[in-house]
Amino acid sequence: MSYHVTAEVPVRAYRRAGFATFAVLGLTTVHHLYGAVVYDTPWRFHVAIIAPILAVATARALYLGGSQRGTRPGIAWTRIAAALILIFPIGLVGLVEGGYNHVIKNLLYLVCGPRSARVFFPPPLYEMPNNLLFEATGIAQFPLGLVAAHFLIGVLRRARIAA
Repeated sequence: MSYHVTAEVPVRAYRRAGFATFAVLGLTTVHHLYGAVVYDTPWRFHVAIIAPILAVATARALYLGGSQRGTRPGIAWTRIAAALILIFPIGLVGLVEGGYNHVIKNLLYLVCGPRSARVFFPPPLYEMPNNLLFEATGIAQFPLGLVAAHFLIGVLRRARIAA
């Protein structure tokens, strides 16, 4: 059984997916460090430890997948990279943290008011919108997660790998 793809996947696709992933992880690190300091919530500091570890693991998997593309190990490393990107930068950071925790929270706050927002986003886990930089960096995680998804789809489509 051959694992060679019919069209060679350009390394550029792997780089784009990597850069988008690093942008999401870098932004979420800054966002959480800032939030930990501004809101005196030291539990947010954990992201500054986890995100760089994920970035290194993802970079390694993308490198190995891209450099060995079309081979059995290359396909395996691409799948590992895809899983890491899908679960963390796209799923947990982009959709949950950026989309739910910030986009939805801010929309609910602006449309229905702070009282309604507190029902779905109770303190002390959530802060009501009162700091523009914190909310802007939180919201920005959502579109960056979508960009990471777009570039990941490009890698998977070109490599013809079911994630």
